[in-house]
Amino acid sequence: MIWFQIFQDGPEYEARKRKGTFTPPNLSLKDLRDAVPPELFERSTFKSLYYIVRHLAFTCAFYYFATHINDIAQLAPDDPMAHSLVRATLWILYWGWQGVTIAGIWCLGHEAGHGAFSPYPWVNAVLGIFLHTLVLTPYYAWRSTHSAHHKATNSMERDETYHPPTRKDFKLPDGKVAVRMDYADVLEETPAFTLFKLFIRQF
Repeated sequence: MIWFQIFQDGPEYEARKRKGTFTPPNLSLKDLRDAVPPELFERSTFKSLYYIVRHLAFTCAFYYFATHINDIAQLAPDDPMAHSLVRATLWILYWGWQGVTIAGIWCLGHEAGHGAFSPYPWVNAVLGIFLHTLVLTPYYAWRSTHSAHHKATNSMERDETYHPPTRKDFKLPDGKVAVRMDYADVLEETPAFTLFKLFIRQF
């Protein structure tokens, strides 16, 4: 038996398969939108500004913490090796968490690009420019390509920013040989894989 054929479908999936063929409901986008309570579509400029300020406060707090790492390391037992170990540990923790907050600044700029912060377009534009400037992203150039991306998401021919990988890219066996389970499902939802993707997308 080839190694990748040891995987089997989960019992929940097998139980669903035994119920017969799944037929997706015939719903339009309007039906889906109408099912969402109207208040969830309301955008609050004040609430959005609060969340942005809170996030930037966390970012600044991490930076402030980093300026005192050497002082904190000196509190360790009076041993150069202990000081070095504490200092290295704190810097690694700082780099990781500050990376998350800086990625969050980009995400906030992304939401501004979608007009999610305020019913006033100029507010979204100002916030988007400010936030994306902090992470050296050209806001309007990004928004233009991102809009094109959403008009052709996952299209192999028309998507400008993301081209879905093929089986060949993943070095997966031919579909006739492979087991029914999609190999990405083995890793895709695991914390380690998510952390890896978070790290890789920093570059």
